Amino acid sequence: MHRRAVLATLFLLPAGRVEAQPAARRRPDAEARQRELEDWWRRQREREAADRFWNGPREQRRNLTRDQFERWEQQRERQRGRPSWPY
Repeated sequence: MHRRAVLATLFLLPAGRVEAQPAARRRPDAEARQRELEDWWRRQREREAADRFWNGPREQRRNLTRDQFERWEQQRERQRGRPSWPY
């Protein structure tokens, strides 16, 4: 009998709390939500600016000719100690 009471409290008390939560929680007003979004976009722009600072513009990174890219790969492979092609 005691076990049934303990099991009932384990299952029934959390169910009662779940029903009470949506009534207690309110949606934030439109102005607060807009401020949150603007803050998020501001942080995103700061991150993108930091990425551009450290990585350079996307065009400079990707507009390599094929021989520039192959030269860069050869230097990297030489630094890693891998034999050049053909093996």
